[in-house]
Amino acid sequence: MKKTAATVKSFAAMLLCLVMIAGLGACGNKESGQDPVQELDKLPEVQEPPKVEGNLLKITTEADFEAGAEKNDIQIVGDIGDGAIVLSEGATEGSFVSAEYDTEEFYRMVACWNAAIYDGGSVEIWAKAYTNDAWTDWLTWGEFSPFDPKRGTNQNKSTDGAKVDVDIFICTKAAASKVQMKAVLRRDSAQAESPVLRAMTMTFDGGNMVATYAEEPLATLPDKVYNTAPAYSQGVRHPAVSGSICSPTTLTVMMNSRVPELDLLPEEYALNIKDVGSNMFGNWAFTVAGAGLYGFEAYCQYADVNILLQELAKGHSVGISVKYSPKAGDGYNRLDGSYGPTGGHLITLIGYDYEGEVNEDNLYFYSSDSYSADDTTSYHRYSWPQLKRCWERRLAYIIPSMEQEVTGELAQGVIRVESEIVQNADGNWMPAPKDGREFDAECFAKSNSLVGYTVEGVFKDMSSGGEATNASVVYENPMQLTANNTFAYVAVEDDGSVKLDPAAVYEKFEVDGGTITMYFFSDYGYCYIGTIN
Repeated sequence: MKKTAATVKSFAAMLLCLVMIAGLGACGNKESGQDPVQELDKLPEVQEPPKVEGNLLKITTEADFEAGAEKNDIQIVGDIGDGAIVLSEGATEGSFVSAEYDTEEFYRMVACWNAAIYDGGSVEIWAKAYTNDAWTDWLTWGEFSPFDPKRGTNQNKSTDGAKVDVDIFICTKAAASKVQMKAVLRRDSAQAESPVLRAMTMTFDGGNMVATYAEEPLATLPDKVYNTAPAYSQGVRHPAVSGSICSPTTLTVMMNSRVPELDLLPEEYALNIKDVGSNMFGNWAFTVAGAGLYGFEAYCQYADVNILLQELAKGHSVGISVKYSPKAGDGYNRLDGSYGPTGGHLITLIGYDYEGEVNEDNLYFYSSDSYSADDTTSYHRYSWPQLKRCWERRLAYIIPSMEQEVTGELAQGVIRVESEIVQNADGNWMPAPKDGREFDAECFAKSNSLVGYTVEGVFKDMSSGGEATNASVVYENPMQLTANNTFAYVAVEDDGSVKLDPAAVYEKFEVDGGTITMYFFSDYGYCYIGTIN
């Protein structure tokens, strides 16, 4: 993680007018015997507000947290990442208020955060802006926790001069020139684990803002890059969510391409970052903040093509927000090689090359695009002159490293619970966790949880790079992971169990037998996994 993207500047202490000093004469203050010139050295230094250089603010180092304006029941920890904050001992709620940051003029901003969050804990990010000659009220992105199936909110999202539209803070009267952020950390009890907040970021758009790369740039970019990455079609996932999980599927691709051992499944990730307050999987801030749960540094940024190329050249996949159609006349910009029209979508860029001379007119991006017929047709190649017209607001998802910033308990993400899959009195199947914890069947049944299963040996073979069609290409560096297995899904009963006949499953999958692996995907921070032989 870079130390900071906002450079803090200071100016010298204010001096009294030399003419006034001279008028005091050499005698100084006769009554006190003090020399006024010497007294000037004792005046407090006046600090200039920190200045955001570029369009990305990072509050991420120990020094950044130390510079905060307020710390209520918060402790700063220097040896986690580049610095972090936790709740003070015994506190169940605490808040951190950043310094005020000067910026170039902007109209929109998107927040993000990276934190470890444990059962019973949450993080909530707020911001305010200086616009129309006054500070707005604090506005929130909503309470965030994988363990709370009611995460998100529609409260405190509008005030005079500004509003938060799902994930975008919008100045409604005039451009802003200052920003301040606030984090509220919570836990259910003083004995529960405190959330560990490692970073708060803000990206700005409109006004005088120019996209600026916040990482160390490469001096020379290669002419072609084909990063290893998986590809998933969201359309073959659970039908309850398949039409709306492009955003979490994009992050699933990005994290799996960096740490394949995570082997994340789109439903597993999607259910636990959903903004329930807004009833959507497409909250940019929530989607990217979820990567922080797995130990990654991650942020949203209003970007440009140079930032995309820099990240790809470093081996990093990048997510971007798009609207497109494979043909003219659908109301969206045309993107040859796409599968179908969409008015709001996220795709993962995984590589690039050029056709002919190295310039933007000849630039092509390779994409793992979840809007595809199936996994084998999910690798695409898009012309940059077309893609740039489809890139919605130039928003990008960035994970600026191939490695997790933290690991272990600080990177648990959605908790996978190894389970026995057992039958209840009705002959239905349900998980029995092997570690002794309780499967909350009632909560599982009442939530938006899902159940899927696979059969050993039945999968989409991605090893050869997929299939070439009018809307897909064979990709040079594919990746084969569990999500490429053929999944089927089954309804959840009122008691949290499912009806499943193994013989009918084998017939459905056209196999004689094999291990059936079941996935009980909850939306409260757990995924229960077990097998039926």
